[in-house]
Amino acid sequence: MVYKVDAVFPDQMFNFVGTKSNMIYYLKLFDDGLQKGYIVKGWYFIPKKFIEKTTLKIKLEDETMYMEIKNKKDGIYSVISPFLLICPSKSRVYLGDYEIDKVEKNTEVGAVLMPRFEKQGIYTGIVTQRFIQKDSFNSDDEIYVVISMGLQKTGGYSLVLQDYTVNENKVLINLYFKEPEKGSIVTQAFSVPSYSLNLGALKSGEYTIKVIVKTKKGEISFSKNIKVK
Repeated sequence: MVYKVDAVFPDQMFNFVGTKSNMIYYLKLFDDGLQKGYIVKGWYFIPKKFIEKTTLKIKLEDETMYMEIKNKKDGIYSVISPFLLICPSKSRVYLGDYEIDKVEKNTEVGAVLMPRFEKQGIYTGIVTQRFIQKDSFNSDDEIYVVISMGLQKTGGYSLVLQDYTVNENKVLINLYFKEPEKGSIVTQAFSVPSYSLNLGALKSGEYTIKVIVKTKKGEISFSKNIKVK
């Protein structure tokens, strides 16, 4: 089932797959074991040609269903307008050339899929069946920190933990930003290098999380404040 969506959702809520010329964004809403639901959208950047339709494919073990999604022209972009998709839980979903909701496209903490944040920074939260972003915690919460270096134009990037310390009300995390060597072969698709860290439970108080990332050109630092009740 496919339905038009008029509501606007922030881009940081979506996972994505694609290349510089075609990106697909998807937000998984539920999976009850029988059906699963997504908000899906995307775009093509092919200035000389308007892409009128995108093929939606729902693949089951013994059946494959197809549907054409009409795109709209927005300047030099062919836009796949947001739509709600509800399909069988065991199905695989493809929009154009790309399959959505593949496990290897996410960063994992244990068995939990962590979201990817396209904007560089520090993101904190707790993990239940999924990552729940928040800045205020209880003293028995296990606090997870996700450090993102933002959207990169190709693959080949990664964040490597050097060390971290928790001293009184300060958390210091040191990382190294590994970048592809000039001329190296990398995937020609957008990537979001990030690192997920479980800080565990912290005592009540206000904390400052400071991240220092060493790069080839020097250091990048950013910080964030959280509260533990």
